[in-house]
Amino acid sequence: MRRRLVLVFLAMSTLVATAFVVPLGFLVRRTAEDRSIDAARADAAAIVPALVTYGSRGQVEAAIGSTASGRADRITVISSQGWTVGTVIEPSKRVNEALDAGVSDIGPVDGGVEVVAAVASGPEKMSAIRVFVPNKELREGQWRAWGALAGVGVALVAISVLVADRLALTVVRPTEALARAARSLGDGELDVKVEPSGPDELVELGGAFNDLGDRVSAMLAHERELVAELSHRLRTPLTALRMRADQVTEPELADSLRGDIASVTAVVNELIQEARGAIAGTGSCDLAEVFANRAEFWSALAEDQERPWRFKRGEGKLPIAISPNAFEAAIDVLFENVFSHTPERCPVDVGYELKDGLACAWVSDGGEGIDLSNLVDGSSTAGSTGLGIGIARRTIEEAGGLLTLGESKLGGARVELSLPLLRRSNT
Repeated sequence: MRRRLVLVFLAMSTLVATAFVVPLGFLVRRTAEDRSIDAARADAAAIVPALVTYGSRGQVEAAIGSTASGRADRITVISSQGWTVGTVIEPSKRVNEALDAGVSDIGPVDGGVEVVAAVASGPEKMSAIRVFVPNKELREGQWRAWGALAGVGVALVAISVLVADRLALTVVRPTEALARAARSLGDGELDVKVEPSGPDELVELGGAFNDLGDRVSAMLAHERELVAELSHRLRTPLTALRMRADQVTEPELADSLRGDIASVTAVVNELIQEARGAIAGTGSCDLAEVFANRAEFWSALAEDQERPWRFKRGEGKLPIAISPNAFEAAIDVLFENVFSHTPERCPVDVGYELKDGLACAWVSDGGEGIDLSNLVDGSSTAGSTGLGIGIARRTIEEAGGLLTLGESKLGGARVELSLPLLRRSNT
């Protein structure tokens, strides 16, 4: 874009300079020719007094010698007495007309221009003065003037290109910054901002982009909170259905109802994770910051349910190659399983740390644990705490990490994930 703007200014300034220099160059040429011809006419006028006063041949020769053209042997005088003074030439048509009809004229001849002046030197007697102006004298100083004009034109074009380049930067740099910010926003960095600069339109666009990022962040944050609460809100009706299924006296019907309830629960969890994965995107985040934020969010629910809550914080930042949205979705799966499939007042142990060069996080509970025999690709078939773990596992593995299931020290399930640290460039 910058190059195109500079080329546009270059073309425009070149056209303007050409429109200015070329006519001025022809004017300089015409001025130089007029100056030479005026000098020739002045030399001819200096000889007229000697002819009109019936001067002698010597007086005419003296008058010729006093002029620049005469000293250069470019003057010829043909008097009415019939003698010729100066350079001998073959009389041209203009010289004959001056002698016969008294007509003065100026016109081109071979090698230059002749200035012919008719002088009345007596009753019905005419003399002619011819001054030759060579082409070299007609163009004297013309090339220097053309060179100066060309230099001025080039300087004007160069200045205009330099100014255009500076002006283009005021448009290109803010535009490039907006493009980079837009790509970052598309990669999931919702907190990206730009510094509005440049023309008023780009300043307004930059402000609108920042507002857009804030609105998208707020909408996604609200969406994540609603999604996080959805599973918990469904827990009560699903629990009521399971209790009613337990009251069914026919074993086959009861097992069928429990299976249907487990299927509905699995489908709901899968839809939640798929919806969150659609807005997850790619990017990077700090595991410590994201995990701490989600732990704080879920701790409020743990307090409402009177659950013993233990949160172990690691030290420092733990950058990982996964977008904040995707990682939050994976973490929320672990918390949702605990709150959905363990009784109230059941203890919870969560935390994160740097272990063996990997960023690690875990969620443990004191419930009944996970029956690993019921897991298929990481997702439970029996409505246990394995619900949705398959989706979380895919998210972690796509980032180069690992999700493992096991027993916790509290007696229930322990879900642990580990991710390689993101090595940031110092350049």
